[in-house]
Amino acid sequence: MARYDTIPPVTGTFDTFCIYKMYGRYFLRSRSSLTGERVKKDPAFRKTMQYAALLAKASRIGSAVYALVPADRKQHSLYRKLTGEAMTWLKYQWKEEDIIAYLTKQYTGTAIPVQEPAITVLKAPHRRRSRRIRSTLRDLLEAKPVKKLSRHLLDWREREKEYRRRYNETITGYPWGEYVMT
Repeated sequence: MARYDTIPPVTGTFDTFCIYKMYGRYFLRSRSSLTGERVKKDPAFRKTMQYAALLAKASRIGSAVYALVPADRKQHSLYRKLTGEAMTWLKYQWKEEDIIAYLTKQYTGTAIPVQEPAITVLKAPHRRRSRRIRSTLRDLLEAKPVKKLSRHLLDWREREKEYRRRYNETITGYPWGEYVMT
């Protein structure tokens, strides 16, 4: 990395070098060959992408807990701390719900109440609607002619299913995924 003593006419990346300003001084360096596409797909960066996926989950968890913190205690450093702790617990393979409950208790002092599953109550339909329901059921029960697909389209669907099945069997891992199948 070379230091630029005079003010350069422009800053940015050109051909094989990059001029930038840092701490009030201008510097010159060679351009990096690393691209975002390579980081996302190259097996050499598999761990990087796994940790990026964990950090994405940790960020969502930290955000959820940070929203529960009282307004007088909110600081950006607290959000970063929550995200860091969530990342640690995700590395130890804790479930997201457990991490949220633990961090909420630690930082807000209140436990999250366990939510009961929603119960669906079926009510008898209103009288006017019952006629519509009956007519809809009658239409469904009546045999209507079904438009048949062409043989060409049916063959194509079968070939596509077979191709996807074989393709999915060959996949052993995703470089950007959290887990690698064996």
